[in-house]
Amino acid sequence: MRILVCNNSARHGGGTDAFVEAQSRVLRQLGHQVQAFGPDNTLIDQMSGLAKGRLLASSFYSLPAKRVLHRLLAANSYSLAYVHNTVPLITGSIYDELTRHRVRTVQHLHNHRGYCLSSYAYRSGKHCDLCVRTAFTACAAFRCYRRSYAASIALTAARFIDCSRGRATGYRADAFIANSVFTKEEHVRHGFPDERIWVLHPSGEDLATSLVTPAPRAPRKKITCVGSLITQKGVYSVLDLAAHLPDWEVDFIGDGSEHARLVRQAALRRLHNVRFSGRLSGPAKPEAWHDSFITVVPSLCLETFGLVVPESYSLSIPVLSTGLGGMAETIRDGVTGFIRPFKDAADSATLLRALWEDGGRYAEMRRAARGLYDAEYSERGFSKGLALVQAAILEQGLV
Repeated sequence: MRILVCNNSARHGGGTDAFVEAQSRVLRQLGHQVQAFGPDNTLIDQMSGLAKGRLLASSFYSLPAKRVLHRLLAANSYSLAYVHNTVPLITGSIYDELTRHRVRTVQHLHNHRGYCLSSYAYRSGKHCDLCVRTAFTACAAFRCYRRSYAASIALTAARFIDCSRGRATGYRADAFIANSVFTKEEHVRHGFPDERIWVLHPSGEDLATSLVTPAPRAPRKKITCVGSLITQKGVYSVLDLAAHLPDWEVDFIGDGSEHARLVRQAALRRLHNVRFSGRLSGPAKPEAWHDSFITVVPSLCLETFGLVVPESYSLSIPVLSTGLGGMAETIRDGVTGFIRPFKDAADSATLLRALWEDGGRYAEMRRAARGLYDAEYSERGFSKGLALVQAAILEQGLV
């Protein structure tokens, strides 16, 4: 079967892009012909002011993306299209073109964008549902998207266009795949059809297989925070933890809008145990991560899944996390990690020091973390799950 996989890659990578890579790889392994479609958001940073202005205008409803997709669909017949992120360079124009060519479409639900334009459903330190109560104008009023009025207004205008074309959620799909039970329940709560949403947990890359250096026999006093360095991810609380554990190394792996501020804060607070490794890919990522004692995931927003958790498990590293949203489905509290609110850094530091002293319990948690990865988050399990979900969707005639 010929399948189209559509995704607008993010600036700093992330769970959606990792999912798309895994899905494309698995589909090819299952014998399908896979064609990728979609630009990379890093193109925005490479443009001049005038070109960026034209791009901003096209982000309402992208005719360039629609033309490229039209040529692609005219040249080949596709049985199915999996659609992921369309913001900001693809836009809702993709759905009109897929409908025109009668391509059966499955929309992946990776985040909250169907009812929150910023995709995080989080603002001013708490969960936010204003978009659906203000006809999406709240995004523009509070510059929720990239902290930019221009970008937020453009995204709001794009949703108005979607609404005018019958896509109040921004999507036009025959079926949906949610990345967690939590994600499905949130979308159903916002009016999505329960019977047309399937749940498929993403796989986490087996980072242990990419290690050049064997894992150390004894763990180090090292804490690692992996992912986008943005406020919603609770990254500033990691600095508080570093202050309470001055004899532990704290490493940030990732990049994002708060990177420069975090570096300044660490310097002002004289946190000499904090390091910023930046965004890493390939073998460099597991090499920098594998000798950690714990992975911290202090998200403040309601995560729909949290790919960093199974990735940490693949390295046999337990996690310390808020467990908000779909992350609660991935963490066995006290077994593969701990669920804590991250509001009391001293309490978290005490917990980690106690675990450091209890080598037997820590060894059990390492084994449990890797065991859970093998049982639920390996690519082999994901491949079986994707094949079953795809077959079920096709069998029920929803696409």
